[in-house]
Amino acid sequence: MDYIHRLLRPQQQPLTPLPGAFPENESNTEPAPAGRRKPLRGLLRIVLSVPLILLYYVLNTILFLLNTLRPFSRIYGFYDRRNKHTSNHADDLSALIESLGRDSTSSARGQEQGLNQYNFMSLYDLEDGSLASQVVGDGYTALLKSASQQGKFAMIYLHDSMLDAPVEYVNNILCTDRFTAMVKKYQVLLWFGDIMTSEGLQVANALKVRQFPFLGLLAMKNESKIELVGRIEGRLFDYSLNSLENKLARYYPKLIQLRQQRQNVELQRLMRQQQDSRFQDSLRRDQERDQRRQAEQELQRQQQLEEELKKQWLLWRKSKLAPEPSSPSTLCRVAIRTLQNGRIVRNFNPDLPIEEIYAYVELLQLGLLNDETAPPPTEPDYHYTYTFKLITPVPRVELDPEMIIKDQDAIFPSGNVVMELLD
Repeated sequence: MDYIHRLLRPQQQPLTPLPGAFPENESNTEPAPAGRRKPLRGLLRIVLSVPLILLYYVLNTILFLLNTLRPFSRIYGFYDRRNKHTSNHADDLSALIESLGRDSTSSARGQEQGLNQYNFMSLYDLEDGSLASQVVGDGYTALLKSASQQGKFAMIYLHDSMLDAPVEYVNNILCTDRFTAMVKKYQVLLWFGDIMTSEGLQVANALKVRQFPFLGLLAMKNESKIELVGRIEGRLFDYSLNSLENKLARYYPKLIQLRQQRQNVELQRLMRQQQDSRFQDSLRRDQERDQRRQAEQELQRQQQLEEELKKQWLLWRKSKLAPEPSSPSTLCRVAIRTLQNGRIVRNFNPDLPIEEIYAYVELLQLGLLNDETAPPPTEPDYHYTYTFKLITPVPRVELDPEMIIKDQDAIFPSGNVVMELLD
């Protein structure tokens, strides 16, 4: 800055040399004219002074702002840490347990661990801790749901790592033999939260926590209401677990009663469910039996109707059966080997279709040729299907019922026919 002040200071006039003094910066050259040096020095002073002045004030402003905003850095770090913890509660819980384990071990170094105190990780390690099964790994809502459904106590621990003694509750309460014995005896569900996370801070606000660390006991007051019944918060200047144990002993019979009521309700529900199941099974069997009976009756009715229609059609067909022709020139002589009546010889009109032979064989097999039952006046609405076929043995030819008799050389004017059942 001295250089800047000298540069900005007006040019001093040269001193008058004393008599007898030696001249300074003696030079053989003649000095430049004063009129030429003045504009150059003024221009150089302006060019150098303006940027340096601006830089000086900018640096001063930056230093001033840094000194002013320094107290807010801790507050920013607090909220920045909160915003970073946006993962689910399982991840937050794992990180918190590991942090509490390290801090508890570090704070216990140099101090002899009491006989009534456990190592934190041996109790609460999420994988192999002795109380790991009682630690709820999901969020606060899951804790309330589990405690309500199972009829159990819920213990909440809220941690604040910014305190002077952040693991005071961990070493003096959570790791003590008496506390762990109470947790096991009363089957207390445990939930750990960090107020640096959004969920931990929300739980603290919901429970109206005034100081940290915080240890709260939740218990069911009735079938549908669960509330905070005991709390320890702030520094442990004068505390005792007696009050907490008294709360547990006081509300435990109520929880047992609620569990028994729920068991009775559940037992009654199961009994009703079994009764309903047996009733539904019986009803289903009855319905299936009725359906089978109805199906059998319907099948029997259809079969009877089928037989009746078949008989009516056969009687009608018998009435339409042409008599044997007597003239040798107008007949076809067919020897038929049937399955029941052996070999039968009959004459047929050659102008009729071969279906006439099929009808004769069917009526013969069923014994309806001599039936005196009156036929129906009209052809029944029924399509009759023959269950056999007629073939000639040599050459083997299957007779087509639609073909005219005289057009089939295998049987006209005479031939042998064999009856074969269809597969």
